[in-house]
Amino acid sequence: MSKNKTFHKKKTLVVFLCCIAMLAGLIGRLVSLMVVQSEYYAKKADDLHERERKIKAARGRILDVNGTVLADNKTVCTISVIHSQIKEPEKVIAMLVKELGIDEAGARKRVEKVSSIERVKTNVEKEVGDKIREYQLAGVKVDEDFRRYYPYNELASRVLGFTGGDNQGIIGLEVKYEEVLKGINGTILTTTDARGIEQNGIGEKRKEPVAGFDLSTSLDYNIQMYAQQEAERVMEQKEAEKVSILLLNPKNGEIYACVNVPEFNLNDPYTLSAGTVLSGQEEKTDALNRMWRNTCINDTYEPGSTFKIITASAGLEAGVVTLQDQFSCPGFRVVEDRRIHCARRTGHGAETFVQGVENSCNPVFIDVALRLGVEKYYSYFEKFGLLEKTGIDLPGEAGTIMHKEENIGQVELATIAFGQSFQITPMQLATTAASLINGGERITPHFGVKVQDQEGKVIKTYSYEKKKKILSGQTSEKMRYALEMVVKEGGGKNGQVEGYRIGGKTATSQTLPRSANRYISSFLGFAPADDEGAFLQRLKGPIEGGPADAQPLGQPGGGAGDAAPLAVGQQIAGQLALRPGLGQGLQTVGQKADAPGEIAQIVFPDLGLLFQHPVDEGLVQHETAAGLAGGDGGGILGGIAVQGGGAEQLPRLQTADGQLPLGHLKAA
Repeated sequence: MSKNKTFHKKKTLVVFLCCIAMLAGLIGRLVSLMVVQSEYYAKKADDLHERERKIKAARGRILDVNGTVLADNKTVCTISVIHSQIKEPEKVIAMLVKELGIDEAGARKRVEKVSSIERVKTNVEKEVGDKIREYQLAGVKVDEDFRRYYPYNELASRVLGFTGGDNQGIIGLEVKYEEVLKGINGTILTTTDARGIEQNGIGEKRKEPVAGFDLSTSLDYNIQMYAQQEAERVMEQKEAEKVSILLLNPKNGEIYACVNVPEFNLNDPYTLSAGTVLSGQEEKTDALNRMWRNTCINDTYEPGSTFKIITASAGLEAGVVTLQDQFSCPGFRVVEDRRIHCARRTGHGAETFVQGVENSCNPVFIDVALRLGVEKYYSYFEKFGLLEKTGIDLPGEAGTIMHKEENIGQVELATIAFGQSFQITPMQLATTAASLINGGERITPHFGVKVQDQEGKVIKTYSYEKKKKILSGQTSEKMRYALEMVVKEGGGKNGQVEGYRIGGKTATSQTLPRSANRYISSFLGFAPADDEGAFLQRLKGPIEGGPADAQPLGQPGGGAGDAAPLAVGQQIAGQLALRPGLGQGLQTVGQKADAPGEIAQIVFPDLGLLFQHPVDEGLVQHETAAGLAGGDGGGILGGIAVQGGGAEQLPRLQTADGQLPLGHLKAA
């Protein structure tokens, strides 16, 4: 009996202790909730009775080098409805149909949907939003925010890029510098009851948005605009598929203009050109992706004879050839079992290395490559940076398509020597060639210069150090001389401008597939030739039939490319002369060219050009006379006379000293 009582006492004690423990736990939990986590749960409680609406932050602007706004913001409205607050649903539906242009079924679906808040339409013009406010209909909310706006529509579309509905960058600089530009969204908090109805008299809590920072770029609005106009003119005249122009500074990699016409409207980036026939959404997506591609950066091609600059630089740097070395060209070279022809089938006969460069003689460059051998040639290919991307501050840069070293035989080496059987981007070729003539320092092409706030205070300055020394200064000087002789005595004679020392290299390469019989003609150049001055690259093609120097891969060729008038480059050079520190002490110059096609050229220091011109039909023979006249260093008046052309007034440019006329086009 006593044993039983003892057992029950122990049992009672255990139960009591358990109760005490549970009570202690509950007290501890209450203390935690009411003291330690009070702020957290108080916020949670408020959230149950608060409705949140976002306020988009103003996105940072994109500016050109002179502060011209290239990408801005426009005030727009977001229209929403709150089901629990709507008192006159039919009036709300009718208003939405009338003012927003949506169908009645869609408006009714949103009005009758039981939700805390239903967004009807975003990016509504402010004028329409103000009109909707005037209705004063319960349950209708009009919130102001921002939409990206591009003042110049198509200008530099593939460089600037555009944003989506959420104001996030999609392509171009908009996505590359997203973190700089995006800002921080704000919120509007309204207090509601348990049914979701807003409480009168309590008011709103606002967290103001923080605007993004501005991005200042190296782009120049005047140069970009004019280059684009010239590209459009050439495209129309030649019935071209597309034209691209790139101007860059070979000393520091700053890009002043990048044109890819036809450009697209940045304020309407999802609309394809008129007449485009598509069978489905997949085809539309592919078409949009093609429309948004930047040819200079996203696409590769066989460079042709312009690549001989790289072969020549490697040969001179390695010491396997000198400027005075003698060669013999019978019109071909036999490499293993292949006969590889020169552009001039009858041959150039005896010639020095410089003359071989002037003549763009394939056998000369084949000999230089064979002297180097596969291993050494490949090492220079790598040293010059051709196996790496340029590092340009735009997304989607394509890489070089090149043979593995172990797969390069003598024939492959011979064809690579004059720019066939591999592919690079136009930007890569321009960057590498500029680095070889600027004293031998590899540059990084770029647009971004600095970040600043809305008041202009500089937050960050971007630096782009020259990567490495890829060529000696002596070899770079030799290349400038040899390329000057190409323009002075060789295949680039039509690039001459009296009073200026111009260097350059022409080329013609065949596009893929070979059966299409289409070609790309190219020109790379720089000025002044006795300095690491301006750099020019121009590409033109495809052209059906093509010049005689273009050969399929099975019969590699190379050569001078097509000669041409001076219109595009000289007109752009006139604009560049208005930049501070450029075009000082200009002299009256003139040049006439009687040859098919067009050669664009730069005649001022510190500048460069890439010009791409695909043509469906053979080039039309015409004559152009061009001239430039300079004043006291304050500006330049440039003129060009085009045979059969009508009069066209060119734009006036804003300079530090006021507006100056660039020049004019007139009938010859």
